[in-house]
Amino acid sequence: AVLSSCPALSSPHGCTEGSCYPATGNLLIGRAVNLSATSTCGLNGPEHYCIVSHLQSDKCFQCNSQHPYDPLRHRNSHRVENVISLMDDEKNITWWQSVNGGWMSVSIRLNLEAEFHFTHLIMKFKTFRPAAMLIERSADFGRTWRPYRYFAYNCTKTFPSIPANGLHHINDVICEERYSDIEPSTEGEVIYKVLDPAIHVKDPYSLDIQELLRITNLRINFTKLHTLGDDLLDRRSDVLQKYYYAIHELVVRGSCFCYGHASECAPVPGVHNRESGMIHGRCVCKHNTEGLNCERCRDFHNDLPWRPAEANNPHTCRECNCNGHSSQCHFDMAVYLATGNVSGGVCDDCLHNTMGRKCEMCKPFYFQDLSRGIRDPRVCAACDCDPVGSLEGGVCDSHTDPDMGMIAGQCRCKVNVKGTRCDYCKEGYYGLSQNDPLGCQPCNCDPRGIIMMGAPCDQISGDCSCKRYVTGRYCNQCLPEYWGLSNDLAGCRPCDCDFGGAYNNRCMVESGQCDCRRHLIGRQCSEVQPGYFCAPLDYYKYEAEDATGLILQVVLMAEIPSHMVTWTGPGFARVKDGAGLVFTIDNIPYAMEYDIMIRYEPEVCVCVCVYIQMPRPFCFEPSNRYVVAIRFQRHGVSHRHLTAFILIDSLVLIPKYTELPGFQGNEPEAEHRREEMIRYMCLDSFMITPMPALAEMCSKLICSISAIIHDGALSCQCDPQGSLSAECDRVGGQCRCKPNVIGRRCDQCAPGTYGFGPQGCTACDCHPEGSLSHQCDPVTGQCQCRQGATGRQCSECQPGQWGFPSCSPCQCNGHAESCDPHTGECRDCRDYTAGHLCERCVNGFFGNPVLGSGEHCRPCPCPGNPGSDHFNGYSCHADHSSNQIICNCREGYAGPRCDQCAPGYYGNPEQSGGQCHPCECHGNIDTQDPGSCDPRTGQCLKCLYNTDGPSCAHCKHGYYGNALAQDCRRCTCVTAGTIQSACSDGECHCDRLTGACPCRENVVGHNCDQCAPNHWNYGQDRGCEPCGCDLQHAMGTHCNMFSGQCHCRPGFGGRQCSECEQFHWGDPRVQCEECNCHPLGSETAQCDRVTGACECREGAAGQRCDECARGFTGVFPKCVQCHPCFELWDDAVCQIKRDLEHIQNTIFNKFDNYEYTVHRTQTPRSHAPPHSIFLTVQSATQDRELRRTLSDLEGDLQAVNFTVAQKRRQLENYLSSGFAGSELSQISDSIEAEEKCNASVFGPSSPVEQSRQTRTQTEDLLNARRDKFLRTVAAQKKSLEELQHKAHDLDKKVHHLSHKVGSVIANGSCPDSPCGGAGCLDDEGNRVCGGEGCNGTVSASLAALNRARDVTDNLTAASEDLQRMARKPILVTMIYCKSKYPFNQLLSAFWMPFLLVCCPEEGADPESIEKVAQHVLSITLPVNRTSMDKLVKQIKESLSNLTDVEGIFNQTSQQLSKARDLLDRAKDAKRRAEGVKETANSTKQALDVSEKAIEKAKKALEDAVNNLNRTRNATVVVRYPDCFCMCMYTSVICKCVVCQVTVVINLS
Repeated sequence: AVLSSCPALSSPHGCTEGSCYPATGNLLIGRAVNLSATSTCGLNGPEHYCIVSHLQSDKCFQCNSQHPYDPLRHRNSHRVENVISLMDDEKNITWWQSVNGGWMSVSIRLNLEAEFHFTHLIMKFKTFRPAAMLIERSADFGRTWRPYRYFAYNCTKTFPSIPANGLHHINDVICEERYSDIEPSTEGEVIYKVLDPAIHVKDPYSLDIQELLRITNLRINFTKLHTLGDDLLDRRSDVLQKYYYAIHELVVRGSCFCYGHASECAPVPGVHNRESGMIHGRCVCKHNTEGLNCERCRDFHNDLPWRPAEANNPHTCRECNCNGHSSQCHFDMAVYLATGNVSGGVCDDCLHNTMGRKCEMCKPFYFQDLSRGIRDPRVCAACDCDPVGSLEGGVCDSHTDPDMGMIAGQCRCKVNVKGTRCDYCKEGYYGLSQNDPLGCQPCNCDPRGIIMMGAPCDQISGDCSCKRYVTGRYCNQCLPEYWGLSNDLAGCRPCDCDFGGAYNNRCMVESGQCDCRRHLIGRQCSEVQPGYFCAPLDYYKYEAEDATGLILQVVLMAEIPSHMVTWTGPGFARVKDGAGLVFTIDNIPYAMEYDIMIRYEPEVCVCVCVYIQMPRPFCFEPSNRYVVAIRFQRHGVSHRHLTAFILIDSLVLIPKYTELPGFQGNEPEAEHRREEMIRYMCLDSFMITPMPALAEMCSKLICSISAIIHDGALSCQCDPQGSLSAECDRVGGQCRCKPNVIGRRCDQCAPGTYGFGPQGCTACDCHPEGSLSHQCDPVTGQCQCRQGATGRQCSECQPGQWGFPSCSPCQCNGHAESCDPHTGECRDCRDYTAGHLCERCVNGFFGNPVLGSGEHCRPCPCPGNPGSDHFNGYSCHADHSSNQIICNCREGYAGPRCDQCAPGYYGNPEQSGGQCHPCECHGNIDTQDPGSCDPRTGQCLKCLYNTDGPSCAHCKHGYYGNALAQDCRRCTCVTAGTIQSACSDGECHCDRLTGACPCRENVVGHNCDQCAPNHWNYGQDRGCEPCGCDLQHAMGTHCNMFSGQCHCRPGFGGRQCSECEQFHWGDPRVQCEECNCHPLGSETAQCDRVTGACECREGAAGQRCDECARGFTGVFPKCVQCHPCFELWDDAVCQIKRDLEHIQNTIFNKFDNYEYTVHRTQTPRSHAPPHSIFLTVQSATQDRELRRTLSDLEGDLQAVNFTVAQKRRQLENYLSSGFAGSELSQISDSIEAEEKCNASVFGPSSPVEQSRQTRTQTEDLLNARRDKFLRTVAAQKKSLEELQHKAHDLDKKVHHLSHKVGSVIANGSCPDSPCGGAGCLDDEGNRVCGGEGCNGTVSASLAALNRARDVTDNLTAASEDLQRMARKPILVTMIYCKSKYPFNQLLSAFWMPFLLVCCPEEGADPESIEKVAQHVLSITLPVNRTSMDKLVKQIKESLSNLTDVEGIFNQTSQQLSKARDLLDRAKDAKRRAEGVKETANSTKQALDVSEKAIEKAKKALEDAVNNLNRTRNATVVVRYPDCFCMCMYTSVICKCVVCQVTVVINLS
């Protein structure tokens, strides 16, 4: 049994086909020197020890272990080597013994010279076995230790951290108690097996098992002795001498550890002991393994990993394959895994220039000669590669591999090197170098700048071959004055900088941008910056009008549309023959020669401008002031002519451009520019006026000349008042002038105009008959008038006259001094007159003011004078028939003298300062009815439109809505859901603003027309009832409003889903059973849901109504009713049966009560639980009553006997009457019941007799325990008093808490307190806490909740008001459409949607809808400004209340999308219509309709887009099927699609 779990011995086949193992034995044999103990008696001299024995007379002995054991001389030596064998050669028992005296911790250690398999351990003790010990092992020669097993008498106490619940796994470390008992006192054994037979080992050769068996050292630690207990009381040596450890024999079974690769072992080198039976430690290895334990493969046998041998697989180490180029190798696990666990051997120190795992490759700089075999020593030949141009200094391909593109001996060139030997550079590279990792450097020639792409640079120097306008080593730069390196033929493009606009002809290499002068832009500097211009050649001109000298007259010239303008400036200077002009020049920009040119016209003809140029140029320099004096004289005469005149326009300086850079010299560019100036007549264009259009080349050259002269462009400096913008003409600088403004800068008025300002100049418009000329003052515009004319234009008569030019005196009846100069209407009439000729009185006066009538205008007495605070009329007139003054009263006033208030007004107009005010009835009265409001107080008396109140400001009872908007409608409350107090005569009151009806409990809805969620039974006085659906068995908490039926889950039924489903009965939480009611015998298929009894028809009976009923005979379902006499006897029998059952139940109940009472009496009162204190207190009284009860029992039993005897007599009478059949059997049953009853009452075992005995026992028990019971009652009474005191304190605390929560309880009792409190209940059993008038936290919370609900209701009402206000802007479009189109045409498209919108409330009555319709149809279009202003004001007020801006704006966007969709569909309809050719008439109609639809859609789309763009923050958009309105911040736009009318109302 010990060896059953150990590895088997060598297989029958030896070691060739599987594992093999050496034989096992005692590892202690031959290793006495390796065995040691930490404590041995007598090592230092003789020691005394004793034994525990009652049989031996000698109990103490001597131990002397100074010398090894010898049976003759040293028999008292007890060294540790004695344990190797049980007896010596003389058959004497030997043992090892430790030092006595209470040494607890002692260990025995075995050191092995190699690794061994340890299988089990056997120890036989001479003394008690240890109370605690453990076995440890080491597999690294004692460096680290691990436990095998713990042994203890009490594992939990001795080794608390070690589990003691049995072995579950083979390698578990546990504590065992079976080898640690104190018995036997001697010859006790301890056996330990490494592989416990109780645990199945799946693979005994696994690494875990091998590791568990492998040891190099074994140690046994004794940690606690077994004693008899006397050592705890007495620590003397004679007591402790009998306590020590002693072992007769120790067996350590094991074998040499060879991993299954050896069947025998030899001595380890250095161990010379050859004792018989000794297990040696060096394996004699097989399977190409070696080592002390065959733990590795032999040299050069490492192609497979070393593994322990298995039963059917020896895992033999395999020889490496190095192709004859090496004799050494090693195993590489990574290689082994990479080859799919096929081969892992790696050859070491390969010869013959080979390398690789199997020496199968050539070393670097060598390649495999394909003509030689792989095992040939000369298989690898040297590479022939240029080390300068090849990779890694000349490495070539070591072998041929087509997949990898390798050819044996082929050189691997560097990236930029080519050739068989890698000895020259690739195209585009140069400078082959060994230090360059790429071999050669790239030419780096810019491909845009080189000529040849194949060989861009020199192979040695690297110089690139550049294009014509490219330079640089790498041809990556343009030549000076060139830019834009590209793939062009020339490489770069010339800068071509403008010779005047740029400082030079150099530009930026990347962009070609030239270096521009001031205010010149563009790549070539040929463009003028906005706001600047190029000066023309005649830019420096000086007007003759501004010169000094003998100027006879300045002739201002006005432009005539059909005539050519041949002058510059305002006009000409008229110079007399022989006179001269002096011009001052002080603005020369550039030092050079200038030609002087004079522009003039002869006076006889002004249609041609003539010029004259001085014969030679003159040099002018900047910063100098020059004066040029010119005298004009006729040619060829020496005297002056008095009537000869000439018109001088201006003096012009023409620069001598040939002196400027760019025109000088003989360079081709300069000659070309000079030729172009002549070819395009650029200079001649500036000699005459007006200047003809310049050629494009001239404009470019002129700008270049101007840039040189002025060092850039000149600022336009357009006058901000006279010009249209700040920009001017590119050449000349002429600004764009406003009307009647002239000058290059638009800084002066043209001749014949005046008032230079932001609007330009205004024409003088001097009247030709009243003025002397067409010119006027340039500032005031005053013309020069002839005599008798006046006014700015000389077009008016003198004051007091009219009718220019035929002026007449004004006729004003003496009441005015002046009149209108054109119509003669009098101005500023005096004396309270008015009219064209001041011929009538002003309003408020009466009389005849015509000159000669003798009357004048007098004030109207209405009733006071005009201008006073008592004048209430507009005007008056004299009634000559009645000789009375009749006043025309202002609005709100009436009476002949306007001293009364008109209907609809109130006040005190008869008093001074009194006024009439409109009655504040919010438009809800008939203002034409004198009795509509009180004329003194203004109280409203006859409210219309279902309104009420002193101001008709709210709806009357039974109506709701907005009274201010005449929108009161009848309440639509449902009487079945509205509280009864709010209804009378079939009509109910509702909230006057919202129309919300006061609903009954659990009734909701605006009209109280439905139950609240999860309620039903609508129409009851108490409101709706909760559904009460079973939450576990129902689909939800809701139910049918009328039937209350909940929605049940499958398998459940009943109204609340708390019962079984239809046609089933039982408890659904336990089990539901099918009714199975017989269809012929039951009324319905549904049985009683609790009992399962079916409702039977007449004649049927039974649980399922499938039997004939009592009183019927036959076989079901053919049941026949019995004879009528059956009912008479059946009643009598049933009565007897009921009486007997009553007697039986009464007796059983009495017995049960007596037994319970006796049992409680016998129970000791001391064992009563605390909660039964009050029952115990009352038990004394009950015990006293027990005796009376027992006495009464006898009387009751006697009455029972009498009743039974009486019933027996009655029964005998019935039997003698001849009753038979089933009735007789029932009577027999009754007799048997009677006998049973008598047996239960009479006899020694009857309950009555037992009760009498119990009574006697109870009396004895009460007498015996009376005193103890009284003491117990007194103690419990005291406890009861303490509990009452605590309850009183608790009641005070509860009362205080009730005061905080629900206010004070009146008089400390619930019925007297309206506020309730802790524990208070109402009549229905509901808790009461807080209420109206209470100041507790509950009341405060309820008040806050009510306020929150009120706020919610107010917000809801406000929201509905706002929605109604949002619909009012629609009325503008509706009113206009109704006034233009008949009702029938608009009803379906316009008014019906309006009615639906105006009356959207559910349940709106027909009367309200009819009133709204009549009101809409009665609306008329305002015909005067006052009505329209009033309507606009109402719209403004409505718009101020509009909300939801963002949502309505989004709706507008949706309508815009719909309009676009309509346009697309219309276009599609048009395309389909155009494709029809067979039916021309239908096609034409379809096209007409499509075109109209397209126009409408386009117009709607344009309007929507415009509105959307103008009103990005629109306030509201209201959309109906055929109209929509957009209400903006400043206007309202309403569009009617039917009538195609758009109404726009500005709100500013």
